[in-house]
Amino acid sequence: MEFKRNSVIALYLGGNSQTAIVRQLQHLNVNKMFVYRTITRYNETGSIAKRNRGGPKKTATSKEMIRKVKKRIQRNPRQSANQLAARLHVSRYSIQTILKNELHLKPYKIQKVQDLTEAQKKVRLERTRALKALAERDEIPKIVFSDEKIFTIQQYVNKQNDRVWLEHKSNDNLDTRVAMRKQSPAYVMVWAAVTADGRTPLVFIEHGVKVNQEIYRQKILNDALLPWARKHFGTNRWTFQQDSAPSHKARATQQFLQNCVPRLISSKEWPPYSPDLNPMDFSIWSILESKVSTKKYESVDALKSALVREWNKIPQAHVRSACNAFYGRLNQIIRAKGGYIEQ
Repeated sequence: MEFKRNSVIALYLGGNSQTAIVRQLQHLNVNKMFVYRTITRYNETGSIAKRNRGGPKKTATSKEMIRKVKKRIQRNPRQSANQLAARLHVSRYSIQTILKNELHLKPYKIQKVQDLTEAQKKVRLERTRALKALAERDEIPKIVFSDEKIFTIQQYVNKQNDRVWLEHKSNDNLDTRVAMRKQSPAYVMVWAAVTADGRTPLVFIEHGVKVNQEIYRQKILNDALLPWARKHFGTNRWTFQQDSAPSHKARATQQFLQNCVPRLISSKEWPPYSPDLNPMDFSIWSILESKVSTKKYESVDALKSALVREWNKIPQAHVRSACNAFYGRLNQIIRAKGGYIEQ
């Protein structure tokens, strides 16, 4: 391109008209507009160098605007792009461009976690190290992870992500747009357990039944866990895990399990305040909830049927992946010195 411009100016300074220049430079594919602009630029600037483009000056993502956005984010990192755009009188797109491309920031969801004291972190760290040592010595055979969770007949709504596509809002699509809530909805408590190559049937605890140590030992451990484990593991050794809920750590429950399961991670061995170690807590329940709780149910029986159906449909590969993650999470907690690992 520079060669073309030099050729135009050379012929222009030699006294040739613009028409003559176009004719003489046909082999370079030079048109009349190119010749006109090149000569005009030369006469105005004394050079063929390309001038800055015209148009409005860049203001929305200028250095001054970047500085303002950075300062506001430092004062309050919880501001949304919409709020910043309104306060600085620029478009949301410009704010997003500054945050992402200029300041290299990413939006992270605020998470709720247990407030751990230093003493609690210390105990969590000590027990995690002990579990890791046992695992490395092969003293923890296949682990069965267990937990309970309450499911209600009401629809679960994720305010951050749940959306519905409609042409417009109206009373005709109200049922599609809203999730009705009421106080004290009917619910059912569900117990379940998983291992890398299997899962127990779901156990339902009816509304109003308190899961004390007697109910836990009889209905869950004796009637559900042990028959399933005998069938699933046969003569192979396995390990049972549970958290430190009152009915779990009761002396009679611990003694029952010591007598009935090949290996128990006792309430004194399992790290306290550790839902981030149990696959049921950090993975499996969320999968089940995302499948089941997308609509409201007319009755608890309808909810139970949906729970059983979706529980059996969870791919075993997902369950295996969650169970196998347990060992890596032990290392993460150790690196975090007993702190939470899912911030």
